[in-house]
Order: sequence, then structure tokens, then C-alpha cells
Amino acid sequence: MKIRNSKRMAVYAAAMAIMAGAAIEVVAAEGPQPIGPKLTPRLKQMLSDEMLSVRQAAKQILDGLIVGDHSLVATQSQQIHDSFILERGLTEQDKKDLMKAAPPEFLVLDGAFHLTAKKLANAALQKDYELQRFYYARLVDSCQACHSQYATDKFPAFSGAQPEGHSH
Repeated sequence: MKIRNSKRMAVYAAAMAIMAGAAIEVVAAEGPQPIGPKLTPRLKQMLSDEMLSVRQAAKQILDGLIVGDHSLVATQSQQIHDSFILERGLTEQDKKDLMKAAPPEFLVLDGAFHLTAKKLANAALQKDYELQRFYYARLVDSCQACHSQYATDKFPAFSGAQPEGHSH
């Protein structure tokens, strides 16, 4: 089962990379745009639920890293991996709506993020502290990369805009 899922993720990532290469010129011309406003209410809720779950799991992982709890790191990392929106119960219409709203680059980033979570889970199972810290840092980098490109409406600090009421 693990091999099948890994192969499916690898095929998916390769397909998304090819699609991303074909769309680079368009994105370069207009720049990444927030996808939230383009999502259907159902997809927006699903993605919001996934992000909340990821945020809670990331906090738990940090706690596990701090105290050396490999089991906690492995469990929470696997939970992030398993929350991959494209692997959940999307209807055919949901998939079409997601593909319409999200550029291929977003899907590539999201797939890579969940693959990194799987690598973090494996490092925890191997009780490799250094590798766990490495993949946790990559996981956080992935969050920031995606939010700075595709969620600037939700996280305006990434767009260079100042939050309301902010002054020096």
C-alpha cells in the first residue's frame, strides 16, 4: 500500500511539474494570484479545514522535536501527509473546480509540501533528530512559499502590505 501511494504521489508530482513548466510564462507575466477568492465555498472550507489541521499538527511537531518525542513527530507528520486535499473525498466537480482555481504551480507546491511531511514522518520513525529538524524547516519553508504566492489576501504581510493599524 505504501509503495502504491508513493508511486501515485511521484506520478502526480511529475505530471504537475510538467504542467507547471507549460504555465510558467503566464505566471511570470501576471505573477501569482491568491486562489482563495477563486475557490468554490466547499473547496474554500475544505482547504481552510486542511490548513487549520496542518497548523495544529505543525505546533505539535515542534513540541515533539523540542522534547525528542519521535512518536509524536511521526504521528503528526503523517497526519499532515494524509490531509492532502487531492487524496481526500473530492467529487469530480470539486476536482474540476480546484484545477480551474489553482494554477499548476500551486498544486506542485502543495504536493511537495505533503511529500516533505511524509519524509519528516519517516525521519521520526528512524529516530533521526537531525533529519527531523531538516524536514521540519523545509515544511515551514513550504508554508511560507505557498502563502507568499497564493494566500497574500489572507496573509498580507507576505505581499509587503502593512496590516491595518500598523505603524512604526
